[in-house]
Amino acid sequence: MPIPSRPTVLARFSWNLKELPQSAVEMPAPFTLRTAGEQEREEAISLVQASYNLDPEWSGCASHIASTVLPDSIKALAKEPTCLFVQHGNRVIAASIYDPQPEAGGVHLISGPCVLIEYRSRGIGGALLGATLEALRERGVSEVIGQTRPKSASAKYLCTKFGGKEASAEPALPEENQADAA
Repeated sequence: MPIPSRPTVLARFSWNLKELPQSAVEMPAPFTLRTAGEQEREEAISLVQASYNLDPEWSGCASHIASTVLPDSIKALAKEPTCLFVQHGNRVIAASIYDPQPEAGGVHLISGPCVLIEYRSRGIGGALLGATLEALRERGVSEVIGQTRPKSASAKYLCTKFGGKEASAEPALPEENQADAA
């Protein structure tokens, strides 16, 4: 029997890309940044899922990940190549899936920078966030919305980079109410 998931509380962050200085994102050595190809969709989804599943800050949020993050990631990747990968040698260790035109009320940073747990605290997440914001700006987006768990390391350290400001903190709808709200 699966462990029940509690309602997920999320904090929304926004970035004004008009105020974001033009700068080259520097990925820490020996890591490399690249756009994921269309044939790598499954690898991107697997990495995002593994990143969330192994992150203790997202413990108990399996329902939100399965019903929102993963389906929205799949939809965005079906539209166009909107995933950045970070590699260590031949191994993909981080991904960021984004949507330049989310549905009303949606987020641009669908997965946010997802870094495998053994590679965290090395500057990869910040560099990946900067590269994702730049990719969105190149597609004509002027304000970006992302979300994470409140009081998490992402909320404290990552989402405040590049001028990110907390926009709101609202709980996600419980599963049984999601159909009614649509």
